[in-house]
Amino acid sequence: MTLNQNRPGPPLPGIALLTWFGTLICLDTRANRVVHQGLENLAPWHLPVGLEPKPESGGFGFVLAHQPEALQNTLLAELTPGEGAVEGCVQFFHDGLFLSAKPDGSLELGAKVARDWEQFLPLRPRDAQMLREILARFWSVEGRPPVPAGLGEFRLKFGGHAAKLSAILPFPPETLVHRLSAAVAGGEAISVPKGQGAKQVWINHLGNIGNRAMQFLTATSIAARVPGAEVRNIHLDMWGRVEPAPRPPAWASAGTGTRFHIDVEGLADCLRRDVVDAVCVEGYAFHLDHFPPREQCRALFPPTLGQADARGFGRHELVCSVRAAEILRVVHPDYVPLPPGYYARLQEETGLDLVFFGQLGDDPYSTGLRAAFPKARFIPGTDQNHDFEVLRRSANIALSISTFAWLAAWLGEAERIYMPVGGMFHPIQHPDFILTPLDEPAYRFMLLPPVKAVNPYENITRFLLMQETIARHTRPAEVEELREILLRSRKLGRGMVPVKGFDSTAYLAANPDVAHEVRALRQTALNHCLTVDERMQRLFRVFDPLFYAFTYPDAAEAVSLGHYPDLWTHFRVAGEALGYAPSP
Repeated sequence: MTLNQNRPGPPLPGIALLTWFGTLICLDTRANRVVHQGLENLAPWHLPVGLEPKPESGGFGFVLAHQPEALQNTLLAELTPGEGAVEGCVQFFHDGLFLSAKPDGSLELGAKVARDWEQFLPLRPRDAQMLREILARFWSVEGRPPVPAGLGEFRLKFGGHAAKLSAILPFPPETLVHRLSAAVAGGEAISVPKGQGAKQVWINHLGNIGNRAMQFLTATSIAARVPGAEVRNIHLDMWGRVEPAPRPPAWASAGTGTRFHIDVEGLADCLRRDVVDAVCVEGYAFHLDHFPPREQCRALFPPTLGQADARGFGRHELVCSVRAAEILRVVHPDYVPLPPGYYARLQEETGLDLVFFGQLGDDPYSTGLRAAFPKARFIPGTDQNHDFEVLRRSANIALSISTFAWLAAWLGEAERIYMPVGGMFHPIQHPDFILTPLDEPAYRFMLLPPVKAVNPYENITRFLLMQETIARHTRPAEVEELREILLRSRKLGRGMVPVKGFDSTAYLAANPDVAHEVRALRQTALNHCLTVDERMQRLFRVFDPLFYAFTYPDAAEAVSLGHYPDLWTHFRVAGEALGYAPSP
């Protein structure tokens, strides 16, 4: 690894200003004018300009890191700051005109309208210096080509990847005078109200009964870890549990966002410690790590209403759950109907009589199954309560790619369960959606090729090609092989946001732009941490992407080459295990 060194720049004031062009506002002492200059090209005669509040007028004036009196008249007169049109930025105006950074590097008070280049991003000295050092270096690792870094439109770029600076640097989007004054003074303390109400886990119920039941299992798992906590807003009509409840107030709760994988233990920890009063399970929550033990899951779901006497298929039969109906019109590309060739392989392996059961109708897929298996039994489903219990009580089950069928098998006690590892059940296609119970001896796994659904009503030829591809390339998968696939899949998904030990005060100190939302009771710090886009790098552990990229150039290169989607993912997947620090 080699580094190209550059001389250190001059010291910076309490706040410096970055422009849309990725340049720092400076006084050019040779030209005796205020300009904006690229961080990597700062010279001794470029003196960075900062802000100084003027309490007597409530405005701001420009100041220098070095203040030679002879040059003071060069600096702009008093300006009034206002909230910028770009998040995290500020704009300045005087007598109806806006301060503008021109493409030629000049700076003047002459714009009548605040466009992109009338927006300025405030920087603290450490941030500006770190940006400068990154831009002054080109890294090469193990003889490979160097990875350039650059700035543009308030984005720090590594090769083809970019990080939004206004989402990383610790300055608020709210840029009123008192907020900027506090930033100049070094920040302000944020008081975080403690939760005081009864604890609950609230469910934002989504989709069909299989989806809602998995959300319920996740909510139950969280609540079970918190003394006195209740699961609220339950919608399990197949079991006669429909208990609507209003969503908890934003100031006392945190939502899990759209992630499939969430930190169940960490969320319970936050409830126990009064970080929030309620956790809202907002997404689908399809992950085995969330659920209680299988025996407890069975106890939570007794027979469906009116089906105490339902009977499943016997030991000499393999019931093949058929998922067709609306999925044939590709309501989701990873709901893939399994082809006749797949079932022919299962029949050959098991020697059992095939029974096709479920969504059978007058459609191209059902017609193809009947033609391929003229001696098999075909039994259309009748009622979801009945169909669920029939699957649940059968001795041998071949799952379709369906959460309904998956849940029925998970709650049952079948001797053999054949699970297709494909479509939405494939950990590479859906790396955060993990429902492969590798430690359950009844399960047998069939590895499918990564194909997408095709609408047979629109293109029957391509639909049959998709079916033939699955049939030809499907094979049994051993448990150890699947464990390796799951390990690889962790690098591909959004991942879980770890929140055990979450400290609201520390989080807001690291992300003060969130504080005004908390003060206004619009959300909690924990909610922001869980629901903000993962690429914004705002975890409570305080991950500093600029420090990380500068300190570990191999990580920046790995991101630039596309091995990881961003620097935070590199830290979570590889850097932490290597002992890399997330921040100074």
